[in-house]
This record gives sequence, structure tokens and C-alpha cells, in this order.
Amino acid sequence: MCGEIDEQVVVGQDLRVRLNGLTSGMDLPKPSDGGENPVDLADARGRGAYMERIFLAGLARSLEDIERATDDESVDALAAQAIALARLAGFLAGQLPPEADLFRALIEAVSAGHAEPQERAQAVRRAHDHHGHANDHHH
Repeated sequence: MCGEIDEQVVVGQDLRVRLNGLTSGMDLPKPSDGGENPVDLADARGRGAYMERIFLAGLARSLEDIERATDDESVDALAAQAIALARLAGFLAGQLPPEADLFRALIEAVSAGHAEPQERAQAVRRAHDHHGHANDHHH
């Protein structure tokens, strides 16, 4: 176990060096302060919580950009973000060895994310309909 952890440390350090080298000429903005450190990633719940924080932060940033876009460019901003974030996901996944088989997980995540707005809208409608029927019975 200790050797496995040491290997992960070396792989993680190599990954950081490689990513910094790959992105050094890209003029990336500085990340904002105040983010939480990734912790408990060996645990499924810890990974899930970390991924949820990343998702929510990215969604909030995307919504801010869409709000700042002019009305006639809101749809273009949203489409550009979807494509750029898919590219980012592919770029990050490409840093892992092929045996990690992350491509399948990426496709599943894109599919789940694509279906999520409709599922959320249906849940809101069901809750609204249920709430409306409950009120009708009390009149």
C-alpha cells in the first residue's frame, strides 16, 4: 500500500509538471482564491463531493458569462461554453494513461449532463403540479 501511495505521489507530481509545461504558453487567467482543496478523493463520496463542487462552480461561472452576454449572443455564449468545456474535459482526460479508460466515463457524464436539464424541469413541474393539486383540495 505504501509503495502504491508513493507511486501516486510521483505520478501526481509528473502530471503537474506536464500540465504546467503544456499550458505555459496559453496565457491562462489566475484562478480565483477561496476554492476548497480536493480531499478524500480515494473515497467515492469524497470524489463525488469534489466533482459536484467543480460542476457547481463551473455552472455558476457559465451562468455569469451568459448573463453578461448581450441578448442576441446569449445562445452563442452557451454553445461556445459547452464546446469549450467538452474540449477541456477531453484535454484533462488525455493526461491519464489509456488503461484509465476515462473516455467512457466522459461520454456517460456528457450524456447525463445533457439529460439533466430536462429531468430537473420535469421534477419542478411534478412538484408544482403536486403542490397545485394539494391546494385545490383545500379550497
